[in-house]
Amino acid sequence: MTATIIITICLLLLFAYVFDVSSSKTRIPSVILLMLLGWGVRQAVYFMEISLPNMESVLPALGTIGLIMIVLEGALDIEINKSKRRIITKSMAISFLSIILISIALTVAFQYSDPVGLTDAIVNAIPFAIISSAIAIPSARNLKTDQKEFIIYESSFSDIFGVIIFNFIVLNDHIGLIQSINTFSFQ
Repeated sequence: MTATIIITICLLLLFAYVFDVSSSKTRIPSVILLMLLGWGVRQAVYFMEISLPNMESVLPALGTIGLIMIVLEGALDIEINKSKRRIITKSMAISFLSIILISIALTVAFQYSDPVGLTDAIVNAIPFAIISSAIAIPSARNLKTDQKEFIIYESSFSDIFGVIIFNFIVLNDHIGLIQSINTFSFQ
């Protein structure tokens, strides 16, 4: 069992390296290829009826660590100082507005296509509205420095705002303006 786990991890690292090297040629972010590989492996495991250990308790932590590593890798290429205040403010505003506008549009679409509750529609819309830094930062590798910085800031803020808004909606059964904001701020 241990040998199988070690071989699997090594193969995944090799695939990740191959995808990272080939992403500059194919212009497909390595994260998307890894997601497709994971989906394909999962389908093969179901088809061959192989039993897997339950990893649901570990996956959120691994996902968070992976996202932090991607954002930190992208942040290594940028320098934060007072002259960057304009681009930071602009990227923050655009990321917030895009999440709000896309979430509203998708919420309306979800409610129109299938009559669901407003909260359920919003909770399902928010993840689609987030511009994931896991995909945006590696994709910005070949852009000019100022464009790359904007993508890094904007996608990082999008992740942060998306998680905050998602948690705000999920953690509040009844959303009253003052009480919900106070409770969420305290938490």
